[in-house]
Amino acid sequence: MKTIRNLLYPLILATACCTSAHAADLELSDCDILIGKKMNAAYKGWVKDNNKQAEAIRLRAIEASNRLACHQEAITGDDGWGMIVTSGDGTSETHLAPVIPNIRKHPAAWQALNQAAKYGHQAGAFDVGHKGAAAELVVRYAADLPQYLEGTYEDAAAVYEYDCVLKRKFGRRDRAADCASARTARARLIPLVAAERRRTLDESARRWAEQLPAVVK
Repeated sequence: MKTIRNLLYPLILATACCTSAHAADLELSDCDILIGKKMNAAYKGWVKDNNKQAEAIRLRAIEASNRLACHQEAITGDDGWGMIVTSGDGTSETHLAPVIPNIRKHPAAWQALNQAAKYGHQAGAFDVGHKGAAAELVVRYAADLPQYLEGTYEDAAAVYEYDCVLKRKFGRRDRAADCASARTARARLIPLVAAERRRTLDESARRWAEQLPAVVK
């Protein structure tokens, strides 16, 4: 038996909590709004007044990742949504949409990529799912985001520790699939980060994983 899950975030804000006064009318899955083809007062207001609270950071990460996927669809013709297929024996296969070639030549997409990497990493401080998604994104665009490589290695190592070593549950995530993704991301980053730095980052990742409690819901 195989299960499939999307890698990015095709969600409406109604599934999350938001303290913004604009939350009731806010839609984070409409590509026309995210890339500026259609005006939406709630979206503009939310972007303007959202703060650095934990939920707001999660939402910024989601919005930026979705916006990047929308630009990807507009530029490449691909729908921008990846997936992981997990078999009953615990093995998994990742199907990722292609990256945007020469993304720096597309300013809006380039901005979305940098924001998705930045906010995803920030949200990952308290959410292992965002930490893993941010790591996978940066690995895919490693040549364009060298400034994120060390932080991304630590993120991937932390998810590996949490999912593969400690085997803790965090919400409704597919721990086996996320373990496989983290292992792959960490392996791809090893040649890109100096060995002495990796030792320090591994220790920090291990401490983070040990301190983040399991979440069952």
